[in-house]
Amino acid sequence: MFHLNTFCRLYQQDTRLPVYLYENGIPLSAFPDQTPLTWPPETYTRRLMESDASVSFCATDYGVYFGSVARQNHHLILGPVSAIPHSDFDLHRLYADYSVPSERHGEFRAFVDSVEKLPLNPFLEKLIFLNYCLNEEYIDVNEIIDLSSDAGFSMKLAEQTYEKKENLAHNESYKLENLVLTIIRTGRPEDLLKLHTNLTSYNPGILAPSALRQLKNNLIVTTTLATRAAIDGGLDYDTAYQLSDLYIQKAEHINDADTLYTLMGQVSYDFARRVRENRIPVSSDDLIQKAIRYVQQNVNCHITVADVAAHVGFSRSYFSTYFKQQLGFSLGDFILRCKLEESRLLLQFTEKSLTEISNYLCFSSQSHFQTAFKKQYHVTPLQYRKNPV
Repeated sequence: MFHLNTFCRLYQQDTRLPVYLYENGIPLSAFPDQTPLTWPPETYTRRLMESDASVSFCATDYGVYFGSVARQNHHLILGPVSAIPHSDFDLHRLYADYSVPSERHGEFRAFVDSVEKLPLNPFLEKLIFLNYCLNEEYIDVNEIIDLSSDAGFSMKLAEQTYEKKENLAHNESYKLENLVLTIIRTGRPEDLLKLHTNLTSYNPGILAPSALRQLKNNLIVTTTLATRAAIDGGLDYDTAYQLSDLYIQKAEHINDADTLYTLMGQVSYDFARRVRENRIPVSSDDLIQKAIRYVQQNVNCHITVADVAAHVGFSRSYFSTYFKQQLGFSLGDFILRCKLEESRLLLQFTEKSLTEISNYLCFSSQSHFQTAFKKQYHVTPLQYRKNPV
């Protein structure tokens, strides 16, 4: 006969992670045995138990996370867990979250210091195993953190594997960084999904005095490197730097760790996807590069093939043929593609109406813009705005 309490105790002894058993939202047992002082704050347990998923997690804005596995009317909640030892600043945040009186700070610190340190990905794997044991259901880590919906890969870049020696950790981080940048440069976002579960060796170093500032700084560094890699891969300068500014500005206004993790996940995947979809074959031909640059800088103008040809000093017929021979697609198609890519940015990051976007990009009509957009991306502009993928 299966005894849930016995299972929780054995699981805690094996993982060295605190386990808390709830029934219908009411706390029942804690493993190891402990006083109410160290039970997880209701702020986080409520968020976990409100999830419809059998496995869920949440993070504080100072780098601590909690996880939950649901089984019928029970929830097993694990935490607090962090990837690195707590700084004094983070401990004070924990004291506040747990409402720990000053005379019991020492007792509480001894408790959190005893918890096994784990980067997020191994922690999620423990939740997955726990769920399989309880519910006979296997869930892939990508189902918990769906990279294509912005939440997975780069969030690992915010974690630190402090257990390894510093030299080895930084060496592995350098290899991983080069691999990620190569994936972005070559426009292979699907490879980030494959790489996702092998990122526990990444160590970005200590970049800030608090976990929240660390996340923001990591996002800035990741965005900067991704921007350069995307430009090397053929993404135009204006789009790449505009996207970079948007991500960094957005990060500075976020004070929630979960949201920052989500944004971290979006950066590398988004740049790689844009390189794949918009990448122009790199050419050493100065005329081709001059033409490409002219189009990219004038997407909001009514430019024609003749205008581009005149800009590089050739006739329309000659340069049209030359452009297609060099790149494999027509100059007219390239002009339209650049306008449509600009429209995707405007749809995703602004509230401009379809009429405003159509006029700004000099389409002959809003209907023409909508038809061209749907033909290119197989969704309408409004559908894309609701679900940019």
